Amino acid sequence: MLYAIRNEQGQVTSLSAHPTENSSLADIADPDVIRFLSNNNASESPQEILDKSDTEVSRIIEDLIDLLISKQTILFTDLPEPAQQKLLSRKLARSVYQSDEHNASSDNSILSDDDSILF
Repeated sequence: MLYAIRNEQGQVTSLSAHPTENSSLADIADPDVIRFLSNNNASESPQEILDKSDTEVSRIIEDLIDLLISKQTILFTDLPEPAQQKLLSRKLARSVYQSDEHNASSDNSILSDDDSILF
C-alpha cells in the first residue's frame, strides 16, 4: 500500500508505505504521485522513474560498500569473486571519469579511504 500526505492545494508532499497522521491511500498511477516522484515532470511513468534511479541506487550501494570496508565492518575479500571484479571495474571507471571531469588524479583502489567518493 502507498499513502500520501497532501498540502492544502491537494499536491502530494510526502509518500509512505505505512499510514501516518493526515495520510490517505494513494495509487502509484495517480498523476499527483507521479509528479511528486519525478520532481514535477508528469510525463514520466513509474517504470521510467525506476529505470532512471537504478544507476543512482547502484552508486549508493558502491559507496556503502566502500564505507563498510573503510570502517573495517567487512573485508573486500569477504565479497564473492565476481562482486569483487565488478566493484573494481566500476571503481576504475569512476576514477577515470572523475579524472576526466575534474582534471584531478584519484586513487583506483577500492580499499582507499577516499571520502570524496561518498559525495
